[in-house]
Amino acid sequence: MEICKKNLKKSRDSKLDGFREAVAQASSVLILTHDYPDPDCIASAFGLSELLAFWGVPSATISFGGFVGRAENRAMIRFLGIKTVPFVLTDTADYDKIVLVDCYPGRGNISLPPHVEVHAVIDHHPADVPEDAPFFHDIRPDCGAAATIVASYLIEAGCPIPPKLATALFNGIKTDTSGMRRGAGDRDIEFYKRLFDIMDHRLLSEIENPDRNVEFFRTIREAADNTVCCGNVGYTHLGTVAAPDSIAEMAEFFHCWEKLEWMICTAVFKNQIYFSIRSNSDNSAGIRAERLATQFGGSGGGHTKAAAGRIPIDTDVTIMLDKIVYFIKELFGVDGMPAEPLL
Repeated sequence: MEICKKNLKKSRDSKLDGFREAVAQASSVLILTHDYPDPDCIASAFGLSELLAFWGVPSATISFGGFVGRAENRAMIRFLGIKTVPFVLTDTADYDKIVLVDCYPGRGNISLPPHVEVHAVIDHHPADVPEDAPFFHDIRPDCGAAATIVASYLIEAGCPIPPKLATALFNGIKTDTSGMRRGAGDRDIEFYKRLFDIMDHRLLSEIENPDRNVEFFRTIREAADNTVCCGNVGYTHLGTVAAPDSIAEMAEFFHCWEKLEWMICTAVFKNQIYFSIRSNSDNSAGIRAERLATQFGGSGGGHTKAAAGRIPIDTDVTIMLDKIVYFIKELFGVDGMPAEPLL
């Protein structure tokens, strides 16, 4: 079963034609996500590659600068047959067009060198796009997932969406909105419902319940041992991690501690301190992530209730972490409050 566009009216602010004009005449396109891709950007890149193939573009390559660390994300790529190529093995000169999805040029979470020309950007994170930006852009902060934007492109273009692609897009929307609990807009709900009817539910179950290695359980133990609460703000440090996406995973997991409004998780990865922030009702997570990162010469940002960043380590890690924790307490208004351990 496939979704078709017969019941979908073309929206007045549609950008599909602009995107097609920017890329459809290419013979080869590089679709680049942020370095450590989550289900949303994996699904979005997959959807764009299918759309380009539908338009007759001979070659579209999905790539990212880091790697896929989280078990669910590796399972998603494996079970849905999504082909990717490490960015280090690509040469940008080999591609006619470069498309960024779920990320924005110049941010700290993408490996594309600043001198490389970008032709299209599709994202749902807030961004200050210059009026004279030399690339096509479709930035929709009112969408909870980039996969929602891509799904709308596919349907509007009349591109078939088979069950595996529908499963990917559904999973992207579901994970980035935390099952419609966080940041979901009307369009997210619309496509969540549309995709639900044609996706492969057994495949999604396989993706959401993968086999896990021992590192996953060690990370949970480390997080639990280090979790403290100051007022309604929780914090934990994971030490040195094998993959940065475990930081967001633990921030999500420990955020369900019933007394918390905020949860902040940090960890060391490749000589940087990564962090993730989650909130329940306060809408300033992205703003606070940016302030935390820029305070220490890093980069950060995100959505109203979910955000992240990275900070370069320029001194002893312990000293650096002490400074970060001190600033976090000030930033979230809990300086001077006693820290209550989880365990």
